[in-house]
Amino acid sequence: MIVAGIDIGSRSAKAAIMKDGEIVGSVIRDTGAESIKTAYQAIETALHNANLELDDLNYTIATGYGRVLVPFANDNVSEISCHARGVNWYFPSVRTILDMGGQDCKAINCDDKGAVTNFIMNDKCAGGTGRFLEMIADVLNTPLTEIGDLALASKSARPFNIVCAVFAKSDALHYLRQGVQKSDIMAGLNEAIGTRCLSLLKRVTIEKDFAITGGIAKNKGMVAKLTEKVGMTPMLSPDPQLIGAIGAALFAMDRCQGNKVISSPKVNYGYSDGTGVYYITMDSAKCNGCNACVETCPNGLFSLSYEDGKKSAVIKKEMLKKISQVCPGISVCRNQRENTCESVCKSNAISHSW
Repeated sequence: MIVAGIDIGSRSAKAAIMKDGEIVGSVIRDTGAESIKTAYQAIETALHNANLELDDLNYTIATGYGRVLVPFANDNVSEISCHARGVNWYFPSVRTILDMGGQDCKAINCDDKGAVTNFIMNDKCAGGTGRFLEMIADVLNTPLTEIGDLALASKSARPFNIVCAVFAKSDALHYLRQGVQKSDIMAGLNEAIGTRCLSLLKRVTIEKDFAITGGIAKNKGMVAKLTEKVGMTPMLSPDPQLIGAIGAALFAMDRCQGNKVISSPKVNYGYSDGTGVYYITMDSAKCNGCNACVETCPNGLFSLSYEDGKKSAVIKKEMLKKISQVCPGISVCRNQRENTCESVCKSNAISHSW
């Protein structure tokens, strides 16, 4: 049995090929401007590394932000479910996962089979993500691969009160002009990012064991700071950036064996930081795909998604980073409109928190 998982993320595309339950080929590359072209390039490279052809694949599952754009995939599964499944394959004891991606961070709880039991996404801004660290590395004129070790060399971390990408960049430049050591600047940023991540994890449940996935898990300084903040040494796979693609390949193997894909039932979109708390929770297990919320929301936050043969409502991708600005709020809707997304949802699949 030969299967593939392909993860088209916001910053990088990953692919993993599995043959009889073992990884035989993989690749990580930048996500280009054209997701379809990127998907083909990623899968072809991974297949080449495994001495295989596209026609050799029995099943392919796509995941990540661009999962619906992968033309050769047989189906797609959310990246949350794939990260949980991929971590479970390596570490069955893990119950808490922090996925630090290119443009968002996710805190995930899962059970002993790798099925998601709770999940929260912080996508208010780029602070604490791979894109954010790329930007800071440029400011410090230091290769991205070296900023982790740089932070570990610090003797006096400088404070950053907020990890807004724009303000943090400005503060970093200010420190540089004052002659502050780059290591102290990076250590201060890791402290601020670690505090934000801890707050996110507390919104789910921090249970043993703990794992980190995504490209930032390769950053030694960030891993050390999260170890300190969480109070547990995180379990790290051989390449944490491949976890989503591996999870997708495992779901593809399940399909070949006739097993049902277990997707994340409940998704919390929003943020929790020093400026406040704002979440919209969508429970796909309850949602019947009636489209009522899509038709009711005055600002068009919702759309319908098809996954594993089931239709359910989701927040549109282009709305993810501006939910608090775009959503008028339930109290506003109740005062100004006859119906709200919550009132028209007869299955109670939508709730708000702020």
